[in-house]
Amino acid sequence: MDFIKHFLHRHPLSFIDKGNEELCCSRCLKYLSGPTYGCSRCNFFIHDHCAELPPKIEHFLHPCPLVLKVLPLPLVYNCNLCIERGAGSSYRCEECNFDMHVECALKPTMKSEGEELIQHFTHWHPLQLVLEKKKEEDQVCCFICQKLCSGSATAYGCKQCEFFLHNSCMTSIPRKINHFFHPCPLILLTSPFIYTCGGCDERGSFLTFSCGRCCFQLDVKCALLPTVKSEDAKQIQHFSHQHPLALCESINGSEVRCRACEEICSGPTYTFGCSRCSFFFHRSCAVELPQQIHHPFHSKHPLTLSAFPLKNFQYYCAACGFDVRSLLAYRCDKCEFTLDKDCAKLTPSFKYGPHPHLLTLIDKTDRISCDICRKKANNFCLRCVACRFSIHLHCHLSVPKTINHKCHIHPLTLTDSPFEFELNSPQDAHNMDDEFYCDVCEEKRDKFNQVFYCVTCKFIAETRCVFSVLLSFLTNSDEQSRMSSRIISTDEENSEIDPVLAKLDEEIAKCREKAKPFELEIESLKRLIQKLQARLQELEAKLEPITWGLDKLEEDRFLYMYELKHKMKGKHSIEASP
Repeated sequence: MDFIKHFLHRHPLSFIDKGNEELCCSRCLKYLSGPTYGCSRCNFFIHDHCAELPPKIEHFLHPCPLVLKVLPLPLVYNCNLCIERGAGSSYRCEECNFDMHVECALKPTMKSEGEELIQHFTHWHPLQLVLEKKKEEDQVCCFICQKLCSGSATAYGCKQCEFFLHNSCMTSIPRKINHFFHPCPLILLTSPFIYTCGGCDERGSFLTFSCGRCCFQLDVKCALLPTVKSEDAKQIQHFSHQHPLALCESINGSEVRCRACEEICSGPTYTFGCSRCSFFFHRSCAVELPQQIHHPFHSKHPLTLSAFPLKNFQYYCAACGFDVRSLLAYRCDKCEFTLDKDCAKLTPSFKYGPHPHLLTLIDKTDRISCDICRKKANNFCLRCVACRFSIHLHCHLSVPKTINHKCHIHPLTLTDSPFEFELNSPQDAHNMDDEFYCDVCEEKRDKFNQVFYCVTCKFIAETRCVFSVLLSFLTNSDEQSRMSSRIISTDEENSEIDPVLAKLDEEIAKCREKAKPFELEIESLKRLIQKLQARLQELEAKLEPITWGLDKLEEDRFLYMYELKHKMKGKHSIEASP
């Protein structure tokens, strides 16, 4: 007698050549006819074709493997695909309490070619091959691309629900996406109800990318719009705005301003815009700005292009010190480092002898003081953004205190301001509201900023107006190297600079002593952070299967509501019939 060992039963099963129509198959609950296998001691019998079923399968409808299980009568279950009840056996995931009819689980999928009936995750009913419709009134549209399902394009559909899809659309659409409109993953579901899209605010039905936890839904059109990385797109989805942005030609004389650069969007350029919100970008600002950069100002981490202002916070640029006023800027959230998009174009290129890094020339600054003279550095300063070290151009070692400039016949000497001849009395220097002017540009100047001055003619030039001369001294590398070597030389050991250096060394030592407890606390906090990060990874690993289970429950809820709606509709039809 032939025996087999089968995973559905603990005892060996003997081969029975002829079936017994009085007995039922323990797997499919149908009468036994033809060859079977059985265990008479346990009254367990199974068709030979049921015995050949795979013990475990992978299915697109569920992330975990599904195992073939036999349920003793009278236990029943609900199939998570067709919503119908089942008994006898199912492909099951115990951890997620997920069941599928064997017949549903083994139906052809969209990957099966030439099939007339397939199963796709966008719909709970099987989808049938759609034959070409000759009459215009019989033609149907694809629920993904909204184009007609006709011609040479293969399409499948559910006539009961009037739901149709191109085969090409079915194979390309993702089941789960991450979208910058919403922090949670969005799952593609077939909704039995009309919903409002969180992107375009339009009403939609059937397919939706949904987050059931937050009651957020996106229609397929908004969810799969081209992003800023797409070239030659007529419509894009930009992370800084909730609505799609359409490509349009700029009009000369228009007062519309680009939200990124604050410049007027005038012709002959193209813009992307949302006319409903009066929200516009130059095409170059919307598409050409890189989403992520590595910058020498912040070498620890990459900087990501972000939309500003962020809620409840005021940010300023780490390079120039000004508040971030434009919509787009680069940011490292981990270090709370922000760089406006104009300063992101700057690169360090100037050397300052005592400093280990190259400095960057910045034309206008705010909230920044010179680390040499301790005065505000509003115009043309050299800055090391990483070290927060700043220096006036005229405080640089390579720049002389007296210069010649084409704006005046006499030499000009760097001098403190204001001058006595500009004041009624020295005591009024900090109280006067009088306006002080530069003799070169004839514009107002800050009375407390140093200026280049001719004592003979009482001629005053702001440092920004003699910028080109000051810069020429920095570009002379030989002079710069020579001046750098003078910082501490053997010839100056007994000079007047020695007391200054000694005092600075003393202050440095004191600061280092003060810093020690903070450094120890920082190290302790770093170790704590490492422990918390390990705990975070552990919790995330535990959360993942729960999230999958939640996604599954959301799908079940949609399907149950759909089933309930159809039952109520059928009940009303019966009651209404005579």
